[in-house]
Amino acid sequence: MKREIIKEFDMLGDALSTLNAQFAYRLMNLCVKAEPVSLLSIEAMIEGESQKLEECSQIGQEDDYSFQVYPNYDGDIPALAQAIFKDHPEFKQEFKTMQVDVSTEEGKSDMQDVHYIQVTMPEVDDNRYDVLKNGVKVAYDENKAQMEAVSAKYDAKLAELSAGESDEDVKKLKAARDKQTKTWYEQRDAIYNDKLKQIEDAHVKWQSNQKMEKITRLKGVGQ
Repeated sequence: MKREIIKEFDMLGDALSTLNAQFAYRLMNLCVKAEPVSLLSIEAMIEGESQKLEECSQIGQEDDYSFQVYPNYDGDIPALAQAIFKDHPEFKQEFKTMQVDVSTEEGKSDMQDVHYIQVTMPEVDDNRYDVLKNGVKVAYDENKAQMEAVSAKYDAKLAELSAGESDEDVKKLKAARDKQTKTWYEQRDAIYNDKLKQIEDAHVKWQSNQKMEKITRLKGVGQ
């Protein structure tokens, strides 16, 4: 089989892989859980210099729905909060302090205050539930159309290059092409369905919290 055919076949696989990666990244930024990738684009202005969030702070994560942003210097907290809000205004921010036991060289216990920003993902209430599902569907449809367009483009090129190849080689190429398409299309659908499940789980969590709050209020009234 011609080298050009193999090259085009590999290029198609790379193109479909890239589209899936872009699709996954886009869905991660429709934040339901606390996705570390959602922080990558955040840059804070520190003493006149733009710095990535990971360069001027340490990031912690204690659960699926929040981050803890520990500044390298306490004075940078306002700049970090502003940078986070600029990229993700939907994130809830709280300024918190915790005490950490730092032992001295003499072995004595020394409690020190550590200031940080608690960043929590917004709850998936009924309104946000619909918005997120619609956003995911739009992203899916756009990705699907892009993948189909790319596939059609490379299929035409492969058909052109395979002219003159034996029937057996053409048959093998088609089988490999079908397998390749199936793999990337299934991966795309898995990314889509995983995000929908994430949204569904977060919405159920919100509904459960609402029921518990209602029960608590009713108990308070009855006392």
